[in-house]
Amino acid sequence: MFKTIAYTLCLLIGISINSQSNKGINFQKIDLEAAKKIAAKENKLIFIDLYTTWCGPCKLMAKNTFTDPRIGEAFNKNFINLAIDAEKEGVNLVKEFKIVNYPSFLFLDHTGKLVQYDFGYYNAEQFLGVGASVVSKVSPQTTKTIEQVKGKMVGDKINNFSAKDHLGNTFSSSKEKEKLIIVFIRGQWCPYCNKYIETLQNLSPELKSKNARLVIISPEKPEFIEKTINKTKTDYTVVYDEGYKIAEAFDVLYTPNNETLNFYNSRLKDEFTASRSDNSGRLPVSATFILNENKEITWRHFNPDYKERASVEDILKNL
Repeated sequence: MFKTIAYTLCLLIGISINSQSNKGINFQKIDLEAAKKIAAKENKLIFIDLYTTWCGPCKLMAKNTFTDPRIGEAFNKNFINLAIDAEKEGVNLVKEFKIVNYPSFLFLDHTGKLVQYDFGYYNAEQFLGVGASVVSKVSPQTTKTIEQVKGKMVGDKINNFSAKDHLGNTFSSSKEKEKLIIVFIRGQWCPYCNKYIETLQNLSPELKSKNARLVIISPEKPEFIEKTINKTKTDYTVVYDEGYKIAEAFDVLYTPNNETLNFYNSRLKDEFTASRSDNSGRLPVSATFILNENKEITWRHFNPDYKERASVEDILKNL
């Protein structure tokens, strides 16, 4: 009877200890390549605790800091977490990042690119700050949902913006003396965007007589813009909105919900994650604006539904 009670108590204590440990960082038993794939799919960063078995501060971090529930909540939410022995499976990482201090902390994006490096002992409060600083480097300071973006209104004046096309040529709005038709697209992976750009070619013969120029704003890097041009055969200027600055200026930038992001990341993979300036998943509403010679908005088509676009007839009528 006594043995049964003692065994039960030991079992309960074990369960309790395990439950407490689960409140901290969830270090996954996977390699870096697998972590990259998960990070891309879940729109997260990668955190690597690079430790050695003889390192005292490494053991203290594992015992005191990584087990803290606040650390667990923050790091499990934002990172795919790996604990790697620097003298075993971490030898290549030590060479690649020239590690000489332990514990060392590598914060990587989903491609394996270093976002931030740190080392040494931190208590939970201090390490929360380290994690927050990493997240702030790659996440927008303010994010809006698609329901919150409203787009700039008729009568608003747009400050000068500039961006490069796929050939490295710079477009600057302040240098344009014509009216501007500004069209936002989501990227070359979007069939609705490609079809719409093809439709817009019908405007081309009319633009000169209307003293107007059409410019397409893409969140994608030049090599992906080149794909847009090849797919649509467009003659219009297509520029890379690096850092989403133009989309922010027109108030069309939003962050899709997690379900949508997961869908895009899983279905499109690098076509979505590697094409833009960060891994936040932000996109522009597929809006169209007409600016007069003074760069004031005289007409707009703003619909959060990416399937609904401004018609050629409406654009011509409002030039």
